[in-house]
Amino acid sequence: MKTLKHTLLGCLLMLTLAATAQKTAKPQLVFKSLHDMPYRLVWPATVTDGKYIYALNGYVPTGGGFSTNALKYDPQTDKWTTFSKKLGYKIQTAAAYASDGYTYQFGGRNYNGRQITQGVQQVNMQTGEPTHLSVYNPMAGTYGSASTWGNKIYVYGGTQENHHTLSSLYEFDVQSQKFTQLANMPESLQAAGTIVNGVLYTFGGYDEFLTRASQSINAYDIKTNKWSKVGKLPQAVSANCVVASGNLIFVVGNYDEETFIGYFDVNTQKFTQLKSNMEGRRAAGAAIIDNKLYVFGGTSKFHTTNGGINTVQVADINQLVTTYSANR
Repeated sequence: MKTLKHTLLGCLLMLTLAATAQKTAKPQLVFKSLHDMPYRLVWPATVTDGKYIYALNGYVPTGGGFSTNALKYDPQTDKWTTFSKKLGYKIQTAAAYASDGYTYQFGGRNYNGRQITQGVQQVNMQTGEPTHLSVYNPMAGTYGSASTWGNKIYVYGGTQENHHTLSSLYEFDVQSQKFTQLANMPESLQAAGTIVNGVLYTFGGYDEFLTRASQSINAYDIKTNKWSKVGKLPQAVSANCVVASGNLIFVVGNYDEETFIGYFDVNTQKFTQLKSNMEGRRAAGAAIIDNKLYVFGGTSKFHTTNGGINTVQVADINQLVTTYSANR
């Protein structure tokens, strides 16, 4: 009887542990490799028009340093081409593709690495020709971000001279080419984010002045001009990418844990960390087209010899998005 009791208790314990493991197990996201980029590229300013992916400027550790190029990737042919060679030497710019068919670049560090680029650069996405707009840029800095909603671009975060990390948020109207200052972010951060349903979400970020990374998920409502903290990441995150598909926002990479990846549900306001075979990278590029998540370039502490990465990987997120939609 005693043996039977112990057996039953043992089975119950195993079932409990199995159920707990099933609940805490991270969903799996499988990446496959695509053709490499033409060269290793760190900190590309990444935009997409929904058909192609563009990697603007960035640092080329094995090819002369600061890049003047814009690379174009076609997912249909899995090929990279040089779209423009005229963007000027700079890295760590903020860029956004706007509703008028142009890409706008803000800030970044110039060729000598000592000065921050002023003004705003408009790039014709048909010809690759850049135009320097005659407008004062109050958000001239490095490691900033830019996101589009309607015909407005929202420029936020980054660092100015003397390690002065920004909490500023500005709206740039692409029609009037004017900046309007909005409510400051809750933290001063080099933050990455995106806009979903009229709300700007930022995930983590780095304060260069205080030398700390953030775990916060912050949200800015464009209609009310108000920020709120809506969640917390499982770890502090910086040098990451943020891209969205529908109501799911994906956070890719991290300065410390380079294989970090997960998604945030804007409706439940919950973050789900994923398991994957993604190559560890930080300061990389990412984009979503047709529910496929592309990650490329960047650098890694495991690539110190070459100083950068030129590999490209893709994961099909259709099942995650479909399951999400079915459960709504």
